Amino acid sequence: MNGKNFDLTEGRDQKKIQQAKGSSDIVQIIIFSVGNEDYGLEIEKIQEVIRMRTIKHLPHTPEFILGVMNLRGNIIPVVGLREKFGMPPVDYTEFTRVIVVKHKNKLVGMVVDEVNRVVNVPIDKIDGNPDMVSDTTRALVRGVANIDDQVIILVELDYLLFSVDEIQTDMG
Repeated sequence: MNGKNFDLTEGRDQKKIQQAKGSSDIVQIIIFSVGNEDYGLEIEKIQEVIRMRTIKHLPHTPEFILGVMNLRGNIIPVVGLREKFGMPPVDYTEFTRVIVVKHKNKLVGMVVDEVNRVVNVPIDKIDGNPDMVSDTTRALVRGVANIDDQVIILVELDYLLFSVDEIQTDMG
């Protein structure tokens, strides 16, 4: 670790976190699994978590853009995090979930293997990127959290959904 605490209350997220949590020293994180790894995302970025639904494939899209799904009359793009992380696809199970996030005022679904739990994490338990990671990994990782002696990788939503922005522009 680089020794610098990762402060999720800096910049554009400060107001939202303080309003949502009422405290600047705790952040709520949803922990989900992709492959054998656990990842985290700040809860205020999540619209809802739903069971897997039918996804309609879109031609000429990157492998990690699984397609689109109907969410209560809204057609939303769906990203496979296994594919985005370079992991081989697997069959969906009863635990497979779609995390629906609001990204740049649009809904996007992210398929994960399992949603595990929501935890309150003190800011001082969150560190920045490890010094030895590549630039690509640094763009993906928002920070790492130490939760109950388990390291959770906090993902950067903007990086995960960058290609979705391009597709939505082409579609719109």
